[in-house]
Amino acid sequence: MFLDGLFRKKRNKRESEVEHAVYNALKMKPRSIKLYIKALRHKSAARNIHGKPDSSNERLEFLGDTILDAVVAEYLFLKYPQAEEGELTKMKSRVVSRSNLNHLAQQANLHNLLETDAQADTARESLGGNALEAIVGAMYLDLGFASVKTGVINMLDRYSDLDKLEYQEADFKSRLFELAHRMKQELRFETKPIKEFEGKKVFNARAFLGVQLVGMGEGFSKKKAEQDAAKNGLQKLNGQ
Repeated sequence: MFLDGLFRKKRNKRESEVEHAVYNALKMKPRSIKLYIKALRHKSAARNIHGKPDSSNERLEFLGDTILDAVVAEYLFLKYPQAEEGELTKMKSRVVSRSNLNHLAQQANLHNLLETDAQADTARESLGGNALEAIVGAMYLDLGFASVKTGVINMLDRYSDLDKLEYQEADFKSRLFELAHRMKQELRFETKPIKEFEGKKVFNARAFLGVQLVGMGEGFSKKKAEQDAAKNGLQKLNGQ
């Protein structure tokens, strides 16, 4: 305990903040803190601040994504013994969807510790899910699979309403985000007002998967236009 206390005193401010955040999120105490600092380093910071593109969290994100899938699959398998394979597959895709992982990262306040450059700084909330996957990868390397399972389950129990997710009917936009996640592609929408009809603004939305335009839509609000674009994008990607 004495040696552990000496070690902890050597943490700098950044290391202490990251250690505290990881423990609060997953209730697991890091050992190799530098792994978690790397997990919270976006590629923009690695390239433009540190001048080391290979020091980003992307490799840890890849590892954490695979491990998270396995942990969540086992958790749901045991939690819902009567659920069929198709139900479990849908449930898992919602739990590990980009929108839900972003939500978990925000609840655990991890997105505020994400290191980005000035241009990417405004996208912190949408990048939090990636960082969370990277933290899972870092924890696997640092503490092993058993600790990852315990930490992820701790987080899900505290921050995610699984019963609500189980019965949630995913909308077109959520379904497109889930598909983008499985395809390892970034999904983004470009939405703007284009005209007025009977005194109301009409919005146009374009959905991009990576650089590919996959769907366009219109509506009397940004939300409705993006839902329409997502619906058309899903139909296009599914060959309908």
